[in-house]
Amino acid sequence: MSADYSARFPRLWSEELGDDMRWVISLLVAVLIGYSLSIVINASVSAATLVGFGIEVSLPDRLDMIAKEWVGLGTIYLPLYLVLHAICFWLLGLVLRNRAVTTVVARATYAGIGALSLIAFYLSFDAVMGSGGVVVASTRTTAGLIAHAATGAVSGLLFRLLSSGSASQSD
Repeated sequence: MSADYSARFPRLWSEELGDDMRWVISLLVAVLIGYSLSIVINASVSAATLVGFGIEVSLPDRLDMIAKEWVGLGTIYLPLYLVLHAICFWLLGLVLRNRAVTTVVARATYAGIGALSLIAFYLSFDAVMGSGGVVVASTRTTAGLIAHAATGAVSGLLFRLLSSGSASQSD
């Protein structure tokens, strides 16, 4: 008689959940985490700028900045982040569908496409709108651009980890 360990080891989703729904949930979780990291970076850069001007920024002030930017940029930046990653991850999934790719290579590829998609987005937006139209102010510097690209890499890696299922189902 085999024991049922499902109550002791819960999963994020059941086995009955379809692949499409797993893909959507994975995308939403990855995008929300990547977006949140991006907002924390942007608020930290803003707080550092204020400190550079001699204005003291306490921890509650920093947390308030993060919360206000999360909500404020959510109407513009979050949908762009979501659509951009949805298109890139979907296209990459089509390219890698029937390829013999190891798990490590697939994860690195998704992380790379997440980072490159954000870099391309920021640079093309800057070219069209100029530096005054930058969606996220901290991307005006090279360090800020690299930091935000890292959030795209985290989103890509997390998407791949969540959407591939268990280790036995992964590539």
